[in-house]
Amino acid sequence: MIRHILFWNYTDKVRKEHKEEEMLKFLQNSVNTMNGNIDGLIKAEIGTNIDGGYDLVFYSGLRDKEALEKFKTHPLHIAHKDRCMDMVTDRLCGDLEVN
Repeated sequence: MIRHILFWNYTDKVRKEHKEEEMLKFLQNSVNTMNGNIDGLIKAEIGTNIDGGYDLVFYSGLRDKEALEKFKTHPLHIAHKDRCMDMVTDRLCGDLEVN
């Protein structure tokens, strides 16, 4: 199994307009479009980072490395990234292979 974990911050625009809560709901709905619809994706979720440093944490569990590679280019994942690009910045990513 692969744990695909990302951290983001909201853009300055989202912060200035105080739309963090609204954007979180939007992002959660966007992530949910992938669940059950991408082969090899066990689960994906996004939420507020309760430890600080970054605003958001995205977590997905994938069956294996091959599923991760397919996930990266899957149309639903690309659409999700396109929907999010104006809301988040400062991306940090890590992938962990676990038994």
